[in-house]
Amino acid sequence: MFWSKKKGSDWISVGDLGTIGLTLALAIVIGFFAGRWIGGKLGNPTAGSIIGFLFGTAAGFIEMFRAVSRWNRRMDRGERSDTEDSEEGQ
Repeated sequence: MFWSKKKGSDWISVGDLGTIGLTLALAIVIGFFAGRWIGGKLGNPTAGSIIGFLFGTAAGFIEMFRAVSRWNRRMDRGERSDTEDSEEGQ
């Protein structure tokens, strides 16, 4: 069960998933402002903002995919150990 008291790692998994939205938003904002700064240095802050936004969005989605993959691996390992525990108890 997901809310089982015997596992402390469940709450860590929930924390990992809770950071996905924050990570995506921060990546987009950082990419936007970094692109704007670089674009300003090169003479076109608008183009830099757009390029930075696109790079930030890509980086955010890549990190989101990695976080979800980590969470899925943890859940798979937990389900396997739960299944093994219930088989041993029978």
